[in-house]
Amino acid sequence: MREHSESDATGGAGRPAEPDQSAPPGRGPATGKVAPESALKLAPNITAAEALAVFRRKLPGAEAEVREALHPFWWTVLSARTRSLFRRSPKPTAAGSQSVDPTAGQLMNVLVNAYSGKGFIADFDPRGEAVTVDEWLDAFESSDQAGPQPGPGDVRRTARSLVRTKVVKTVKLGMGLSITEAAAPSGILKPNWVVTGANDRFSSTILVDGLDSSHYIVRVAKL
Repeated sequence: MREHSESDATGGAGRPAEPDQSAPPGRGPATGKVAPESALKLAPNITAAEALAVFRRKLPGAEAEVREALHPFWWTVLSARTRSLFRRSPKPTAAGSQSVDPTAGQLMNVLVNAYSGKGFIADFDPRGEAVTVDEWLDAFESSDQAGPQPGPGDVRRTARSLVRTKVVKTVKLGMGLSITEAAAPSGILKPNWVVTGANDRFSSTILVDGLDSSHYIVRVAKL
């Protein structure tokens, strides 16, 4: 999945219960990393067989093996509302007719990389299987990425900045913008596939995104 201000894909069942915002996020006992109050594992759209096919298009005739790799993200939902600074009071509606709330905001799902703090606005509603926070933390243990990880405060700042930048591009002169948090930051595990193998000329490892099949070459060597 390409990480930019608008992205892609879908998942499976439902969002975990909203965390108690009065309680601070915990820390993993062994890792010391900031942890969310709840976490969700997205269901892959791309199967292991499809990831293997991506690999073999790069290395025809290769023998390869596939393993799942989960990438931890933070997820929050913001509501962006625009309004005219010069708007008159709304006219009364006829009896029995339905009115549209002019202040209703647009909900935006923002995912923030739990390693780098880089965020993007997803064009899908994250859905999947609720998992324990320990499983979210375990994803860090399988990675060699280092550096300070973002916490909820960083996630909120990144999310607001992304949403504001996106909306400001579309609003007209004289429009006001308000951004509110519709769902507190929680954890997301995004599925990827790591495919390793070789043909008679090259050996390689390729990471295939489990949501949209985008991929990049992690390692390649000539035999």
